[in-house]
Amino acid sequence: MPTARHRLGGYHEYAPPAALADCVESVWIHRTPADAPVQAPHRVLPDLGVSLAFQGFRAEDGRPLDWAPVIAGPKLRAQIFTLVPGRELAAVRIKPEWIGPLLGIDPMSVEDRVDDLAAVVPDIAARLTDTLAPTRSAADALQVLIAAVEGLRGVCTTTPSSISASALELFRGTSGTLSCERVASRLGLSDRHVRRHVHDATGIAPKAYSRAMRFVTAMLLADRAERPVWADVAARAGYCDQSHLIRDAVAMAGVSPCDLHVERRGEIGADAPLAAVSGLSNPR
Repeated sequence: MPTARHRLGGYHEYAPPAALADCVESVWIHRTPADAPVQAPHRVLPDLGVSLAFQGFRAEDGRPLDWAPVIAGPKLRAQIFTLVPGRELAAVRIKPEWIGPLLGIDPMSVEDRVDDLAAVVPDIAARLTDTLAPTRSAADALQVLIAAVEGLRGVCTTTPSSISASALELFRGTSGTLSCERVASRLGLSDRHVRRHVHDATGIAPKAYSRAMRFVTAMLLADRAERPVWADVAARAGYCDQSHLIRDAVAMAGVSPCDLHVERRGEIGADAPLAAVSGLSNPR
């Protein structure tokens, strides 16, 4: 069963299945309670993966209503996501270097967007529409999406370049704390060579990739505390000092780390309907 990683309000994130660990970053569910009061929109942190998702609503018996398979592209800066009461998302977040091999598209072609999958990859959308229609819960939808990605991986005849894959795994494994130069040194390659391979695979410069990861790491660390010690958060996330974290927060989210933390801590929870979804371990 997937292992719980992070929870914030209606968002629950899990580790990818072992069989997909090479090409999938995580799987996740987000649901806004149907009785949620009017509130400020949710600010989504930078997200460099590409999510294949179910998005829609469900009837009392679980049947999907007003729904579609969608694709959510990479985001180098935070985006406002309007929380619609009752709306559910279940998704598989694919590593950006695998989007070309698995879906046959450039990940940056869907940058900063959530598109109907039928407009981007119609054949995959058609298959998912048929298999998602019988689902009766977010957990059901998640299992369908996982199976779909397993199927794509099983017939995939190409893979990302070993250089881009190795470099990006180093960035992810160290939460963006390694510089591009140090990553290249560990791989025994020139910095320029690594930069070219990463950009060719993802459309994103390695420096921008690691910067976004470092900022997200800092905010996830802060989520665990009611009153974070920001100098400690900055140091643990790999910043040389707190002022650099503040600059990144303003540049990538438009607000200070403190204001963003208050905003995130104030989000509506959805623990009751999501903590017990079948087939998933209890979220932390």
